[in-house]
Amino acid sequence: MGISVVTWTLGMTDADQVTAKAVELGLEGIQYAGDHRDVDPRVLRERAQRAGLKIIAIDPINAAPANPSDASEEGAIDYYKKVVDFALAAGSVPVTLHGLSLWTRNCPDRASARKRLVECCRTVDEYARAHGVKTLYEVCNHYEVPLIHTAAECRQLMREVGSDNLGMILDSFHMNIDEPDPLQALRENIDCLAVYHISDSGRGGIGTGHIDFRAQYDVLAASGFAGEIAVEPVLAHLTPGTAPSSEADCVSLDRQIMKSSQTWRAFQV
Repeated sequence: MGISVVTWTLGMTDADQVTAKAVELGLEGIQYAGDHRDVDPRVLRERAQRAGLKIIAIDPINAAPANPSDASEEGAIDYYKKVVDFALAAGSVPVTLHGLSLWTRNCPDRASARKRLVECCRTVDEYARAHGVKTLYEVCNHYEVPLIHTAAECRQLMREVGSDNLGMILDSFHMNIDEPDPLQALRENIDCLAVYHISDSGRGGIGTGHIDFRAQYDVLAASGFAGEIAVEPVLAHLTPGTAPSSEADCVSLDRQIMKSSQTWRAFQV
């Protein structure tokens, strides 16, 4: 299992900086989590290839309208089609769709919000599939997104979208909040699990909280998981979603990323 980093945690969007940092940390890839308007996808692709890195996904940040009242199905689809175009130019890289749930916040009720989400996911996935781009949906906790908080809910969404082009991302931090049994969630969804994210119960690196990562590794290994692994830690004083800015914080985050990757690799021995 190669290990990547989810790049928003680094506080970087520049292709040279992101790829150099991933190499410095001894990783095999990146999940590029940033605003697609901040970098040329062809440059990102070339820099990753030059560094020997795999781009495992394009994960759009700032994916929602600044004002939730401006959200619409048409606006969401238009935005995400641009992300798919970016991913295609970056090397036909998979695109994450969970940010589409943020485009439902002005819906009058949960039923209409869910209907909008399904339609948006279906339309964007159809566009992506026609262009040879895979789609992924990350299950995130209820503090961060309005919909799809468990693997079972994501599985149902995938059934309604009705496409084998759409895969699932599960995240140890998010599962710790909303899954009654994270290990069972992994077991029951291994067939559609494309990416597994590593961060501990407080969102730091492995060992900063109470999650049993050895148990989660064992479930993935025993089930024949062949997808991607990505570390996504945040420093405790910057939780839940702030990247480091000071030199001291950058050094601390680097240490947590390296410890997490080293610990995970040691499970494989």
